[in-house]
Parts: sequence; C-alpha cells; structure tokens
Amino acid sequence: MSLSSDIQIEKFKKQLEILLPGSISHVKMLPPGRALMLPSEQINYHDSAVLILLFPLKGKIHLCLIRRPSTMKNHAGQIAFPGGRREKEDGDLVQTALREAQEEIGIAAHSVEILGQLSTVYVQISDFMITPVVGWLNEFPEVVIDSSEVDEVIFIPLGDLADSVNRCEKEMDTRTGRIKVPGYEINGCFIWGATAMMLTELVDIFFDDAQL
Repeated sequence: MSLSSDIQIEKFKKQLEILLPGSISHVKMLPPGRALMLPSEQINYHDSAVLILLFPLKGKIHLCLIRRPSTMKNHAGQIAFPGGRREKEDGDLVQTALREAQEEIGIAAHSVEILGQLSTVYVQISDFMITPVVGWLNEFPEVVIDSSEVDEVIFIPLGDLADSVNRCEKEMDTRTGRIKVPGYEINGCFIWGATAMMLTELVDIFFDDAQL
C-alpha cells in the first residue's frame, strides 16, 4: 500500500458518510429475474445484518468471507459474510452483525472498529433485508468456526475485487432453476448474489482513491 492502513481506514470512514451508490452498484451483480428492491406493498421481511470484516495482511487490505454448509435451508454452500437475522436482544443491526460474527467465526465484538454501513440489500428468494456493517480489525483474525453455520473461512485481498479479470458469469442451480449469474471468481471461489452485490458497492466506494 502506498498509504498506511490507518490513513486508508480513515478515508473509508469518511466515504461511508457520503451518499452511497446503492442500487447503482447492486444492479451490476443482480441475478436475472430477481427484484432489486423490496416491493412497496410488501410489509413482511426478515431484518438481518452481516459483518464485512477488513484487516491488514502482507501490506494489503483483506476481507473475511465464509462458505455456508451444504445442509443449510437457505443459501446452502454459498460464499457469504458472517451474519444472520436480527434477534430481540440486539439493540440495533450493528449488534446483530457483531453477535453473528462472534457466534459463527469467533471474532470478539469488542475487537472490531465499526467504520460504517453500506446500503441495504433485498434478497427476494428468502425475503431477507440485509444491512452490511463494515468493520476493521487491526490484525489477522484468529477464527473459531461454528461448523453448524460455517464450512470454511476465506480471506481475499480487497483489491482483487476491482480487477475485471476476476469478474465473470456462471450457470448456477437455484431454488427457481438453473440460471446464469454475474459474480467474482477468485482463488477457485465463485461469489455471487447478495454477497457480490455488497462487494461491488464496497469496491465502487473505496477503490478509486486507494491503492489496495
């Protein structure tokens, strides 16, 4: 990195206070036939949050992803962020994201600096409304996996997401049939759907002004 991590992270925090691109970014990775927004007449959905955990590794900013077990009811086998549905005891969606990350991969909530939030993402197939919470960890995360929720933890450089060579389309089997979807393919992992939509907004906000 040409700038220190501290300077980059302060820039990230300021960028998150500016108007977010939201759907302008999300639509780039929207699977075909899926709604981008929650229909105005729909009042029932599941409030949820995920933690986009950033950390320094070998001079670059990395992020932490997980692979869901193939036995899960929703999004089985997919690559995602740690996160889940808001519970009654959660004071807000930031607490939801931190609680879920601690439960799923053992990241202590007090060790994460919250940088801000990205735009919410609606997942039509499961009626989840996801709030992405962006956090910073000063060191490589020491993870402890809950095997009922997570098959593996995946670490990738944030800058790899801005490289067009890592963007492609693939045919995927979904609950509504086999469809061709846009996504990122990095180190043998194909990232698509809501996770790819969130990542695209993250890249659109931060990449132009930083050497990641």
